[in-house]
Amino acid sequence: MKILFITHGADMMGANRCLLDLISGLEQNGVTPIVLLPEVGPLVKVLENQKVETIIEPYHNWAFTKYYKLSYWMQRIRASQNKRALPYLCDVISQHNVDIIYTNSSQTGIGAFIAEKLALPHVWHIREFGEKDYDLSFYKGRAYFNKWANKAAALISMSAAIEKETLQNVTAPKHIIHDGIILKNELTQIQPRQEKPNKPFTFLIIGAIHPTKGQLRAVKAFHLLTEKNHEVRLLIAGKGRKLYTQKIKSYIQKNNLSDKAEMLGYVTDPYAVHQKADAVLMCSKSEGMGRVTLEAMIFGNPVIGFNGGGTPELIEDGVDGFIYHTDEKELAEKMETLVNNPELAFKMGKAGRQKIEAKYTIEDFAKKVAGILKNVRDANLKNLSS
Repeated sequence: MKILFITHGADMMGANRCLLDLISGLEQNGVTPIVLLPEVGPLVKVLENQKVETIIEPYHNWAFTKYYKLSYWMQRIRASQNKRALPYLCDVISQHNVDIIYTNSSQTGIGAFIAEKLALPHVWHIREFGEKDYDLSFYKGRAYFNKWANKAAALISMSAAIEKETLQNVTAPKHIIHDGIILKNELTQIQPRQEKPNKPFTFLIIGAIHPTKGQLRAVKAFHLLTEKNHEVRLLIAGKGRKLYTQKIKSYIQKNNLSDKAEMLGYVTDPYAVHQKADAVLMCSKSEGMGRVTLEAMIFGNPVIGFNGGGTPELIEDGVDGFIYHTDEKELAEKMETLVNNPELAFKMGKAGRQKIEAKYTIEDFAKKVAGILKNVRDANLKNLSS
């Protein structure tokens, strides 16, 4: 079964990291992958190293962050460019005899257009809320997205929260599958925490620097914690909005936290940073699923997450982490509980690791997706023969 995967970019951020994991798992289930990218970027080199065939041809997304991307102000121009590029893209793709078009993000609609032109089934992986998590504005609005989503052979949401929020007006077949994040053999090679945390107790928040990700709230909660003279540390990993990044830095300097709170910038190896942490903060208002949450559990680190988006689907409150519901004051209280109870932090981290082993390996994830792909392909072949 040959599948054409379509990305919304060539970076190595969350969605594309998930795609790499999915491809590696699907190859073990009889899938031959080809990846269509709009540009050259870090993802291309990784795919080449994995010996995955790539097609690099320019096309544009149909969802943009207002005020942040020039493309937002050029939506009609980008749409017309996609329309002009579509015949050529279809010609290129038709030469590869693919069975299914698989779009890896709701941020791009070109896969839906290609699938219709080539009369191929389209599977759409919805990984983001859009408006809530990235302040995205969709070309022609959500109604236009729904129109094309309803033409899909199947839609996969990475959390129940995403399906409820974004697909309530979509009637095409829908499935909820949490991503797997690590291969079983790789998991066995990573030793989780073997003892209770040492001082200073180190918190980590990692991901794109964006107001919806809540890094400033994490820093404010950390500030409240330091006022009680706890021996603690905060690591902030990621890059993103320049003004928001500067706002965080200014808060750290103004409140004399520079010796305790460190901004690491973009990190190429997230696992190395997780190994330095004792607990992870997930402060996003509307996290689609929360890969970071699961990565923390790999290393036996408890997670304190906000009660929004898909985060409550991953954390069992009081068992492998905490859920907080309000503001930085409540977050600080949860953080203090872990600092004061290192045995509890260790116990929670151990429970999280067991959850990963039971539910979130790439093999299990890919097997579920492969089952959907097989059903879609078989249904299409049946329709063609009837």
